[in-house]
Amino acid sequence: MMRSKLAAALVIAASTAAVPAGAQFMAADLVYVPGVAHTAGEGASRWRSDVYITNVEAEASVDVALVYLGTGQVSNAGRFYDRSTWAGAREADGWGHLDPDLADIPPGGTIVLRDVVNKYWADEAGVANSGAIVVFAWEAGTLEDDGTRVYRNVVVNSRVFTPMTFYLPDADNEGEYVEVNGSYGQTLPGVPWYNLADPSAVDDERNFTYQVLAGAAGDEEFRYNLGILNASDPLTTINLTVQPIQGDGEPFLDIDGNPVGRFVTLPPLAHVQYNDVLFNLFGFGSAPDDVSIKVSFVSWNSGSSQPVVGFTTYGTMIDNQSNDPTAILPAFGFPYDVACQWPPADGAAKGAGVRSSARRPLEIPNR
Repeated sequence: MMRSKLAAALVIAASTAAVPAGAQFMAADLVYVPGVAHTAGEGASRWRSDVYITNVEAEASVDVALVYLGTGQVSNAGRFYDRSTWAGAREADGWGHLDPDLADIPPGGTIVLRDVVNKYWADEAGVANSGAIVVFAWEAGTLEDDGTRVYRNVVVNSRVFTPMTFYLPDADNEGEYVEVNGSYGQTLPGVPWYNLADPSAVDDERNFTYQVLAGAAGDEEFRYNLGILNASDPLTTINLTVQPIQGDGEPFLDIDGNPVGRFVTLPPLAHVQYNDVLFNLFGFGSAPDDVSIKVSFVSWNSGSSQPVVGFTTYGTMIDNQSNDPTAILPAFGFPYDVACQWPPADGAAKGAGVRSSARRPLEIPNR
């Protein structure tokens, strides 16, 4: 069954919509890491990603599994046909890449996955060297062959960095320098499944169908990268607009007086990163440092009878001289609303804070 709807037509009361939560709510059993890499960059930079996974449960140990979504604006739905490209701990669960560190993370414990893309997926033919990762978590040992499990929560962070050689003044010899090995980079927090832009989360009072990224400078000093991840179910393609906004809140206009913007189609579970987005996507020779970028739903189409649709974004402002990056996290244009995020279950008192799981975008595939 093929379905397609305009986001503007999906007007659902906020009390029933899966409205995204504030960024400080990071714990979940399904988390999207929107940007990871094992690739060369500008100059001498060599970007790598370390992923930190923390079990925030008070008593239960946790198992996790990871799946990689390579960049390139192509579908990654094939990775959800089976577990052959996934990383997990227990051989009996049928993971393609085995790592015992992914099992039995103790309450409050943390594991660190160094250079995660290279660690698990370097030997896959055709695999991209940058993209996103999806992390699933459950109570240790409860993942059955049919995919059932006891959901447990983790917090995930990714440090994207490059090793570099620095020259520092020699304290013992004036005018001389000492060679020092180090690194610089940025942190991208994992995005919980409930914190995605949602085409149905719009009514007369709020609109969570778009995200805004600030600080999009493009000039001799800085460039700006924009990443977008289709975080929908494996059968859903999304159509978005990417629009630069001036510091006065008005859109940039082309020579015909029309707002500048680009239409972007992302196949199922696709990831894309636009490097130097103001130049490469919009053709700006330079832009001031008060530009923001708005990424909005236009429409979606799906082969699922019950599609779950969402996306997330990130920005990176990069110093052109040093290549030092600064992460820019997306923002919604409306405040957090508890009643919208956790609508009460049938028969429960309003405000009871019962989390609805009816809009989970993804599930682990059966073996």
